[in-house]
Amino acid sequence: MKLEPAEIIEAKYFTLPFSQLLEKYPFLNSLLISVDPLKFDLGDPLVLSLLNKYLYKEVVGLEISIPQNHLIPSLGIRYAYCEYMNSLLKSNYPVIEIGTGSNAVISMILAKVYKKIVLATEVEKKSYQSARENIEKNHLNNSIKMIQSKGEIIHNLIPKGRYSGLLCFPPIYRDDLTILSKKRGWKGSQSELIGGGKKGMDFSLKLLEEALETKDVKIDIISLMILNRNQLNLIQKKLPKDRDTHFIQINAGTRKRYVVIIENK
Repeated sequence: MKLEPAEIIEAKYFTLPFSQLLEKYPFLNSLLISVDPLKFDLGDPLVLSLLNKYLYKEVVGLEISIPQNHLIPSLGIRYAYCEYMNSLLKSNYPVIEIGTGSNAVISMILAKVYKKIVLATEVEKKSYQSARENIEKNHLNNSIKMIQSKGEIIHNLIPKGRYSGLLCFPPIYRDDLTILSKKRGWKGSQSELIGGGKKGMDFSLKLLEEALETKDVKIDIISLMILNRNQLNLIQKKLPKDRDTHFIQINAGTRKRYVVIIENK
């Protein structure tokens, strides 16, 4: 895997500026903390959740609901991820999403915007139920099949067969439950945030191992989104040398996310 990203994508091109959102929903003006420049208190989870609700509705035509204290899925990063992966998926085999969280937005973007058949998994009972409700609300039941995991990732969970791709925005924070008690900013449940170990990568590395080695589940292109370059380097050391691999960088303001892509052919 090269040390530089194959592509750098700006998430702002996959969402709406606040000015356009306010034109469509003027009642959101009451949430502004600054008019020039336009600024919301994005540290307030209720404000963040409300803004994302209307961004999803306007940009990709999805109605989403998010349970309190669960991860609020920013649109731009996830839409950019789906767009890039769609450009790589050449076959009509189903797509897998591992870990929908409580919102299932990656699966729903794949199904609604790109007309993919998706097999989606989730381990937490409340998140699984919420994801199903979002899918039903958007009339995507025929395109997305949900499976509730009991801790399995791919082995003994994903039905035998061939799949065009796998997407996952895995839990990527180290074992530190204090992160779950944050009062401001983004929230999340333990299964949405805590990836395990000192580097938060236990789940991600296990996912890659199973995706590459489970013989009766053939996945053409494996991908997962990670937090930083240190995690990227750790993944690079674990990848087999005989697979074509690259990564892209998605910028969302000052935040950067990295998507590792492995061609498993």
